[in-house]
Amino acid sequence: MINPYYIHVISFVLVLFAYLFRWSDLYPELSLSLIIFLLCTIIIALIIGTAFVKDKVIVFENLSYKNNMQLITILILAGYGLEFLYAGNFPLLSIFGGPAVPYHEFGIPTFHVLLVTFNSFYAVYLFQLCLTEKLAQRKKVIILFILTLIPSVLIMNRGMLVMIMMSCVFIYLIKFQYKITFKKIAGLAVFLLFALYLFGVLGNMRLNSMYQTNTSLNDNELFLDIGGATEEFRQSFIPKEFFWTYIYLTSPLANLQKTINEFEFTEDVNIDSSFDFTVTQLFPDFISKRIVAIFNITSPNPIQITPELNVSTAFAQAYTILGWVGMSFFILFLFVLAFFYILSLKKIKSPYFIVGVAIMNSIFLFNLFSNMFAFTGLSFQLIYPLLFSLFTTKIKVNEQAG
Repeated sequence: MINPYYIHVISFVLVLFAYLFRWSDLYPELSLSLIIFLLCTIIIALIIGTAFVKDKVIVFENLSYKNNMQLITILILAGYGLEFLYAGNFPLLSIFGGPAVPYHEFGIPTFHVLLVTFNSFYAVYLFQLCLTEKLAQRKKVIILFILTLIPSVLIMNRGMLVMIMMSCVFIYLIKFQYKITFKKIAGLAVFLLFALYLFGVLGNMRLNSMYQTNTSLNDNELFLDIGGATEEFRQSFIPKEFFWTYIYLTSPLANLQKTINEFEFTEDVNIDSSFDFTVTQLFPDFISKRIVAIFNITSPNPIQITPELNVSTAFAQAYTILGWVGMSFFILFLFVLAFFYILSLKKIKSPYFIVGVAIMNSIFLFNLFSNMFAFTGLSFQLIYPLLFSLFTTKIKVNEQAG
């Protein structure tokens, strides 16, 4: 049940449904062309995802504890120690004194990318190990897992932490996908509602503090104004803290629709624009930014309903470069990539198969907000299951030959 294609279906169906609430005056009407496009992607994803479920391609696998896991964890933490020496401080600690270090400037170039992505991959792998049945070293593994989460706090990289935890959620769902009961769903729904309410409370506190509104930190008015809340919603019985979730979930689709409505193309699809699309949309950004600098590539920005709400789904940038062709080619690329990636890991019986699937699930989910395949922090993690699988296979072959 838990595969990238079903994640695409569920996420975009939820967004389309939430969009119908019309709680914001800023949102444009969804065009028939966009609705048809999204429905086509949903239908295709549903067909492929159902085939995966029917063939039971994705099934949780138990892992075995290895003595070198402690050493790997220590090496990861030592890597951040080197970066601490290089930067002179951690972003979190710099708040309390010492040289100021913004989180996006922290780290040793190139080394930081490898360290963060491997850290994220390894944390997810340890979480799968935590769920392994009859694991005698479970307490030890839990400690190692917690230690791999600490760097994301020290470097104040919330995105890194959220992506790790989301991949862990997918690991958990894959483990118990056939044991989900109505009672568990109801409990999860209650917990989710509470979490979303708390998300709104914390959002109000941060926003009111940032803008120094001289009102209660729990006051909702500022964000209701920023999000263009309708008078009907303002007068409704619905707790206004849920407006944060609504805006975060649906504003990317609103920005995509506004981009489709108002963006003006200066030229037809050609070789240059196709090259720009390929580089910026289909390559991880640690590669694309170097090519962009060499060829002086500039991609038009999507149009936003308001400057404060600046994410536009994975499709918006593709649309500004190649229009509907770009959107169609991007989703085709992603569907084909996920298909062959998952089957390749399955074929070689990779011990990192479930981790690879969980990471791919996260990419599909966060495509609601931006092109996550182009985001190195997440997409580069896909390399490790393949790389270490090939390395493990080679060792086994050598052992058998010996």
